[in-house]
Amino acid sequence: MSEKKIQKRNIEKSVKIKVRKVKSEKNKPASSAHRKPKIAIVSLTSCEGCQFALLDLGQRFLDFANSVEMVDFRLIEDEEDLGKKLDLVLVEGNPVTKDNIKTLKEARKRSRILVAMGNCAAMGGIPEIKNYQEKTNTIKHVYKYIAGVSNPEIKEIDNFVKVDFSLPGCPINPEEFLRYVPELLNGKIPIILDQPVCVECKKAGNQCLLLDKKPCFGPMILGGCNAVCPSAGMMCQGCRGLRPKGNVSAMRATLKNMMTDEEFENVSEIYGLRDSIEEKTK
Repeated sequence: MSEKKIQKRNIEKSVKIKVRKVKSEKNKPASSAHRKPKIAIVSLTSCEGCQFALLDLGQRFLDFANSVEMVDFRLIEDEEDLGKKLDLVLVEGNPVTKDNIKTLKEARKRSRILVAMGNCAAMGGIPEIKNYQEKTNTIKHVYKYIAGVSNPEIKEIDNFVKVDFSLPGCPINPEEFLRYVPELLNGKIPIILDQPVCVECKKAGNQCLLLDKKPCFGPMILGGCNAVCPSAGMMCQGCRGLRPKGNVSAMRATLKNMMTDEEFENVSEIYGLRDSIEEKTK
């Protein structure tokens, strides 16, 4: 077993011990002034990559978990407590099934603050690609027999419940989790700085892909990811969504000689960016 897998397993064991300790003490009287905030991390239909990003924080996630009462986090605790009122719930994934939608609505009823965690919850994500294709043909690529297979349109969670804040990205930047969740618990709605991915590219010392005549969506996409894709030589595909002041028309004009309109649309469909682009360019 690799050293990284051993480290992640040790983290999961440590968090489980702390979660059980909290649950064993939940009936003890405590001063409301010292009550730990109750939070839950709820997974709908997803790859759970955003949750694994939290485990990658290592000891810092353990410290965070010790500062709150973690009511529900499926990666580290099988048992769910569906009755408690929550201070904050983070929702990852898409509400694809009826059970997903029920879980999402129940989470909203129980929580003071609800956060869309990651690209799938906030923008539809990779599953939303099928919305841009002929749905019956798409499902045939997965199932040999499609009779009776549910094949709904993929929608962001804010189509079903009120969302108070979105943590963008695929996966999220776990540093933003540590930065913004305490603010939310203190009653503040954070504002993510409106700066492009390009700012972080410059800080990282990267050669601009656009200057090398290679396509990249960086100038119109909200920064905060540490330019992880351009730093690896890949174009930014927009998993964090459009900047509030992102100039889509200028971006398309810049990319005219680097990619076809069809290629532009195909890339914009990967993380559900196409909807935002169409809305902004109406």
